[in-house]
Amino acid sequence: MASDGKLLFDTKLDTSGFKSGLSALSAMANAAGNGLKDITSKAVGAVKTSMKAAGLAVGAFGGYSIKAGMDFDSAMSQVESISGASGKQLQALRDKAKEMGATTKFSATQSAEALKYMGMAGWSSQEMLDGLPGVMNLAAASGEDLGLVSDIVTDSLTAFGLTAKDTNRYVDILAATSTASNTNVSMLGESFKYVAPLAGSLGYKAQDVAVALGLMANAGIKGSSGPAIK
Repeated sequence: MASDGKLLFDTKLDTSGFKSGLSALSAMANAAGNGLKDITSKAVGAVKTSMKAAGLAVGAFGGYSIKAGMDFDSAMSQVESISGASGKQLQALRDKAKEMGATTKFSATQSAEALKYMGMAGWSSQEMLDGLPGVMNLAAASGEDLGLVSDIVTDSLTAFGLTAKDTNRYVDILAATSTASNTNVSMLGESFKYVAPLAGSLGYKAQDVAVALGLMANAGIKGSSGPAIK
C-alpha cells in the first residue's frame, strides 16, 4: 500500500486458467471411470475452496484499504477546516501527507494528524509543508506518537517565540536532550508545557532550558513532576 486507500496490485482474480483446467480434468475423469472420478472430484473441491479463501482475503484487504482512505479524507477535512487551506494549498498538503505515508514508517492519515496540530498553531500551508519532515524524523527516532510530537513541537516553539522555520533546529535540541539524559520526548514535552511560557517570556533560549530539564531528569525530576514547594 503506497498511501491510504490505494493498492499497488490488481485485486481482480483471473480464474479462466483454473476453470479451463478443471473442465478438462472432469472430462478425463468421466472417461476413465468412477475411481478416478472420485479422486478428481476431491481435487476440484480443494482447488475451489482455495480460490474462495483467496478471494475472501483480497476482499478483506480491499475493505481495509477503503477504510484507511476514508480515515485519511476525514483527517484532511480537519486540516482544511483548521488551517483554512484550500485549492492548490490543500492539494499540496494532501500530496505531502501521502508522500510521507509512502516513504516513512507513518501512514498518510498519521501525517495528516501532524498537519492538524501545525494548523492549530497557526502555521501557514508552506510552513506546514516545510516543518512536517523534521517533526516526523523526531517522532520516528523517539518512537513517540506522531500527532503528540507535532503538538509538543508546535506548542513549545510558540512559547519560546520561535516560528516554523526554527523547527529543524528545535527538534534537534529535543532529540539530543532525550538521548543524552534520563528522559524522552514525551516527558520533555510535558516539562516544556509548564516551563516554556515563563522561560520564553524571560528571554531564555530553548537550548539552555532543554539542558536544565535534562539535568533535572537525571535527578529524577521529569515530566510534570517537580520538587515540593513549601
